[in-house]
Amino acid sequence: MIKPKAVKPGDVVGVIAPSDAVEKEDVEKGRAVLESWGLKVKIGKHVYAKVGDFSAGTAAERMEDILTMINDPDVRVIWAAGGGYAATEILPVFNREVLVKLTEQPLLWVGYSDVCLILNALTSFRMVSVMGPNLAGLTEWDKKSTAEMKKILFGEACEGMALDARWRTGLAGTAEGRLVASNLETLILSFGTRFDPLMYGSGNIILGLEELDIDKSSLQRQLDTVLNHKRAGRITGIFVGRLVNIAEKSYPEWGKIVTSEGLITDRVKKWGDGKIPLAFCSDFGHPEWSYGMFSKWLRYFANRRFLPVPEGILARLTVEEKSVKLEYLEKVTAE
Repeated sequence: MIKPKAVKPGDVVGVIAPSDAVEKEDVEKGRAVLESWGLKVKIGKHVYAKVGDFSAGTAAERMEDILTMINDPDVRVIWAAGGGYAATEILPVFNREVLVKLTEQPLLWVGYSDVCLILNALTSFRMVSVMGPNLAGLTEWDKKSTAEMKKILFGEACEGMALDARWRTGLAGTAEGRLVASNLETLILSFGTRFDPLMYGSGNIILGLEELDIDKSSLQRQLDTVLNHKRAGRITGIFVGRLVNIAEKSYPEWGKIVTSEGLITDRVKKWGDGKIPLAFCSDFGHPEWSYGMFSKWLRYFANRRFLPVPEGILARLTVEEKSVKLEYLEKVTAE
C-alpha cells in the first residue's frame, strides 16, 4: 500500500467539500482545532458554494477544488468538510494523470459518509486513507476522538482501536487482513466500478461497516449484496459500527422480531459457516443524535465518540466471548 508521510507542525491541510453544501461556521470550528495542532489550513475555493440545497457547488467546481489541493505542493492532507449524496459526480477526477501524481506525492485523505466513495476508490488504488470525522463536524465529537485523529496524522504510535472502545461480540474468532471501512451503501455503490475496493488488490480484508436511515429489509439486502460479491472470499473478519435509525416500514410484523445486529449476525454466520469473526462497535459511524423524532434531546445524551479507522493497513481482529480487540499491525503513515 502507498502511505503518506506523517504531518508535522506547519504542514498544510486542504479542505474540500466533495458532496453536500456546508456551513462556514462549522468548517471554521474544525479549522480552529487543526490550527491548535500547529497545522495550516487552506479552504477550497468552492467549499461554500451551493447548488440549491443539494451540493457544494457544481461537479466541475468540486473537482476543481480537489485538483487544486492535489497539485498544491504544500498540501499534505485533504480533509472533507462534509458528506451527503453527490460524491459520485466527482469520482471521474481520479484519472490516470491524477493517480500518477498521488503515487508520487501521497496525501492523507480524511472523511466519512458519502466521502467513503473517495476512500473506497483510494483503497482500490492501493492508497492508505482514514475514515474519520468530517471537518465541519469535528468539534461535535469528544476529545478522545480528536486525540486519536491527531495521533494518526502526526504518525504517533497507534496500536489499534482504543482499548476502551465499546465493543460487543457477534461471532468469536480471529482474522488478519487489510482494513476496508465504509458506509455500507457507498461500498455497494462502488461495486462493479474501477473504484471497487473488494475487486482490486489482493490478500485478506477485515471489513468495517456502518449505516443509517434505512429499513431492516434494506439492510439485509445490502449485506447480502456484499456477501455475494465475486471476491467476498477475501473477507476474513467483519466489524460493524453504529446502525442509526434502522427501522422497518415495509414489513412491520417481521421488523418487530428482528434486530439489526441479530440480522447481521445471522447472515454472516450462515455465509461464513460460523467461522468469520464478527464484532459490533458503537464508537464509529454516523451520529445518533441527528436522526429520529427525539434528536433534539439525544444530542445531550448520545455517544459522542468517533474513533478513526485507517484504511488499507494490516490489522488483526480478535473476537472472544467477553472481549474484542482490533490491532493495527503496521503504521498508518510512512517513515
